[in-house]
Amino acid sequence: MEIKHILAVLVVIMLSGCAAEVEEQPDETVTPDVTPPVEEQPPVEPEGPVEGEVEEPEVVGGAADVQVLRGGFDPEELTVSAGTVVTWKNMDDRVHIVVLVGGERSPTLAEGDIFEYEFEEAGTFQVMDAVFGFKGTVIVE
Repeated sequence: MEIKHILAVLVVIMLSGCAAEVEEQPDETVTPDVTPPVEEQPPVEPEGPVEGEVEEPEVVGGAADVQVLRGGFDPEELTVSAGTVVTWKNMDDRVHIVVLVGGERSPTLAEGDIFEYEFEEAGTFQVMDAVFGFKGTVIVE
């Protein structure tokens, strides 16, 4: 039995020596830490007026559209030339009634319905939703 033990010890010694000679192979699944080049992006412009700046309303001639939304008119203020036809379109799933304060009144507007009005004279006109009470302004130059 001693020979068996001696042979077993020799095998263990030989195997441990072989393991020490094996070079460690790099793991191919590990990727080096490389940062990709950064592409230059154009500067981002602010969506609204910058603090301290006053946003000038755009003067429109001919025709202009206003969306009637759940929370108000978009745009809330509109500047147009005399003779411009302004169209209000109900984009909400609830009914709305557009009223030119002291003047015209739309029929009940269901979703997708429109109301058009031609502003012939210069002035500032208040517009409101008779159902929900939100307001807007049309400035005619």
